[in-house]
Amino acid sequence: MRLDLLRHGDTGRTGYLDGRTDHPLIEAGHLQMETQTAAGRWPLVIASPLQRARRPAEALAERASCRIIIDSDWAELDLGRWDGRRRADIEADVKDRDLLAAYYDDPRRHRPPEGECWGDFEVRVRRALVSAYDEAAGQRTLVITHAGPMRMALSILIGIPVSSLWAIRLGYGTCAGLDVGRSGDGNFWGELVEIVQP
Repeated sequence: MRLDLLRHGDTGRTGYLDGRTDHPLIEAGHLQMETQTAAGRWPLVIASPLQRARRPAEALAERASCRIIIDSDWAELDLGRWDGRRRADIEADVKDRDLLAAYYDDPRRHRPPEGECWGDFEVRVRRALVSAYDEAAGQRTLVITHAGPMRMALSILIGIPVSSLWAIRLGYGTCAGLDVGRSGDGNFWGELVEIVQP
């Protein structure tokens, strides 16, 4: 199947760690989403329940008369006490700066304070991929989500090591297209076909 993973548009919150903190898209964000979905034909659109992903998905589903599923497994990583804070402010505190550096260095061993652990996040995104694959029944599918779940999905589908995930720039409105399949044992395989920046 063809799976297109689309990060939501600009919320005007560059520099903030917004996981579950949920600000709406600004005008530029709406334009990014319209641009990235203008030529697409997806029978199925799946979205995170957070408004910055859900609302553009609902608008697309209404405009294109396609089926829509809201799936909480595509929500952004819960960043706990860091959620909604400016990264610069977190780094200004020595203890938080060291924790943040350790998290980015090895998210499997270090979690955001009071936030979601990487293992649970991986299980959640894998479950989201299984559901999307089953719901798509071979049809092209668009998932409107966040940078975190996109990175995790790329790791699962094409084997990018966790240590290399931060090297992938997924700005607002970035779309990654993949050909995806599953082997007899249920494991996914994937091929990255394109990455389109708005």
